[in-house]
Amino acid sequence: MGVVNNKKIERQAVVIIHGMGEQKPMDTLRNFAKNIKNHLSTTDETERTSTLRSKPDGVSATYETRMLSLSGTRNRPITDFYEFYWAHNMRDTTFAHTTNWLSHLVFISPNKVPTRQLPLYYTIWAIFILLLTIPFVLWFAFGIKKTEFIFTSIVAIPFIMLIIGLIQKNISNLFLSTAGDAARYFNPIPSNIEQRNTIRRQGIEFLKQLHKEDKYDRVIIVAHSLGTAVAYDLLRLLWTEYNECFDKNETIIQDLVKDLNEFAKDPNTINDINNFQQLQYKVWQEWRGIGNPWLITDFITLGAALCSIDYLYPTNQKFSTLIQEREFPTCPPIVDEKDHSIYYNSAPFDIEDGQKRTVKHLHHAALFAITRWTNIFFTSDFVGSTAQRIFNRGVNDIPLPRKSLWFIPGGHTNYWDVKSTDSLNAITNALKLRRDNNI
Repeated sequence: MGVVNNKKIERQAVVIIHGMGEQKPMDTLRNFAKNIKNHLSTTDETERTSTLRSKPDGVSATYETRMLSLSGTRNRPITDFYEFYWAHNMRDTTFAHTTNWLSHLVFISPNKVPTRQLPLYYTIWAIFILLLTIPFVLWFAFGIKKTEFIFTSIVAIPFIMLIIGLIQKNISNLFLSTAGDAARYFNPIPSNIEQRNTIRRQGIEFLKQLHKEDKYDRVIIVAHSLGTAVAYDLLRLLWTEYNECFDKNETIIQDLVKDLNEFAKDPNTINDINNFQQLQYKVWQEWRGIGNPWLITDFITLGAALCSIDYLYPTNQKFSTLIQEREFPTCPPIVDEKDHSIYYNSAPFDIEDGQKRTVKHLHHAALFAITRWTNIFFTSDFVGSTAQRIFNRGVNDIPLPRKSLWFIPGGHTNYWDVKSTDSLNAITNALKLRRDNNI
């Protein structure tokens, strides 16, 4: 077994990426950091004297955000909380931006709809059919003559338009600022490209700046709702700039990645998700040991719209094909078809004694070889779902029982509420903030 880089975690950063809607800067961050701190204080007596302070951000491109720093304890290093704020990029959304995407969701074959979205899908179709059939039911039930039926329908049009106008006036802004965000981010049509690129460019620069700070030993990404899709894109795009980075002067042996490669060859052999995630962390230590700058050890998704991306992302290609082509990374990563590996050797280079040496590079879609993924969702939240359905068995899916009506995403905005004890416990466990449970 190779020697891994066991450098002690002295300071770590948590980045929260908010979901859709008219989010205000710092609202998500303050609530999240405050409730995580309070939960830590109730479960660990050493946390009761910790303090949460607001400090200059220094990372974001906007002056609207701050960094919240949680002082360290004897069990936990200093932990800084940041928010990647992107809502201001989704402005001037109209119904025209959403109709194409919504028609894709409604008129798709039901066998292509994820199981958790089927109740909502059938409810929408039931309402649609009911609205179409009501006039004809009244016609036959009350024996209205054809001419009277047509006349009544024409007279009713102004009243129907009035009702539609009232509905549009009162809920259009809410609709466009929520579903509209999802429609514009998931649907890569020309009118949405600028917003998608702006969000990604800002997010990648944000994460690069965190890596440049040279004060963090570890970074954790936490994303909610639509923010999970944003975060996933940032990780998969940023990784391609880091996967071949190394220091020629480091001589650590990269042995553990071979063990992880066996799981990648056959993900069905992952029987203990905790052991698998421990292996991921140790492989990350190996990569840090050869000088790779990648700091992101954990990706935590809450109520993840990302888990329905095969349904929400309109594409002419099957999503499974895009995964096999390594456009969308999985956990564990997809192996190369020829050598059945998730890594390849670098070009040979000279070392001090004149000998040639190579290092292993993880391929461009293998970021989840060294980044753990924990996916938490309420069973009542149809926005959230199991990630393993699409992204493979290496994701730690944590369903939390909760009751709700079948067409209401119960608990979708309550993952870090002070009363959501089970959820807060799952989140803090996934964050692994203590020095003794990073692995």
